[in-house]
Amino acid sequence: MKYVLNWNDEYLDMRIVCGPLSEENARQEMKKQVMKRLVELGIKKDARSAEKLYIAAERATVGKIEYELSISFYGATIRYNDYEDRYQIVDYDPER
Repeated sequence: MKYVLNWNDEYLDMRIVCGPLSEENARQEMKKQVMKRLVELGIKKDARSAEKLYIAAERATVGKIEYELSISFYGATIRYNDYEDRYQIVDYDPER
């Protein structure tokens, strides 16, 4: 099963955002969490503009960062001020 983790450089804090999820649901949940955070940080004014930024960053070529956001298949990074908010999809089996 997949979990979405979040690490924040400003608060030196790591947390499990959600899980367990299927791979597809994990990517959708990561997108949702990143969009929410873009609005919380004031980078975007609403969910609609946050989604446009997310889609643009998702489509950006390797080496090109779309403004404050970079997206990979299993992660995302929001850059603000001198800090980063990172999201990562990880495999975890609690029975191991």
